[in-house]
Amino acid sequence: MTDPDDRFGMPDSAFKAARKSHGVNSPVFRAGMYVPTRQEVATLSAAKLLPIVVDWMWESPSELIPNNDQISQLRAILLARTDAGEPEVRELIVACEDYLKV
Repeated sequence: MTDPDDRFGMPDSAFKAARKSHGVNSPVFRAGMYVPTRQEVATLSAAKLLPIVVDWMWESPSELIPNNDQISQLRAILLARTDAGEPEVRELIVACEDYLKV
């Protein structure tokens, strides 16, 4: 079983490199510096999850850019949610599908 606290296999070294490159104490916190855990994707409300996921996919620093496998895994978790048919979750699923087309 996959660790619910896993951040889609993103290694600690990637977070360290992103912090070194972009800082954590800057006045403007860099969007995309937060990668959700599998548990968060499975349980957070779509309203809270949407900006996190969109920032990770489109605004992350180069050290944290997700690959297609990571986004496919994220999409699979979203599809397995009991509320997967709700418009807000559907929006997240479509965002994943759009990312995979690029």
